[in-house]
Amino acid sequence: MKRASLLVLGVYVGVVGAIMHRHVWWAGGVIWPWGVLLTVAVTYAVVRAAGQLMPAGGAWLGLGWGLVLMAQQVSPGDSYLIASDWIGWSFTIGSAGAIVLGVLRPPRLVR
Repeated sequence: MKRASLLVLGVYVGVVGAIMHRHVWWAGGVIWPWGVLLTVAVTYAVVRAAGQLMPAGGAWLGLGWGLVLMAQQVSPGDSYLIASDWIGWSFTIGSAGAIVLGVLRPPRLVR
């Protein structure tokens, strides 16, 4: 049951991240992609929390997150959530890196 819950949570984090990563703030003629930064940070925090819940929890969450990316690739038509620009690639690579780092980093709490 925990695995299925973490898989669904990974799908949820992926969908919300795909929507949120497009938010930017313009200041002084510079684009500040606060949506990407927030999405990557929250993804890392949730992966770490899932790893504390069960030994392979972060991997199950990452699998759900990856299903969101794969669903957009096989869907008919173009993806409107993750564009092929620097913000979209920053979201994809940054979140994937956060998941890998969160899964590979050993937990602090010892059971």
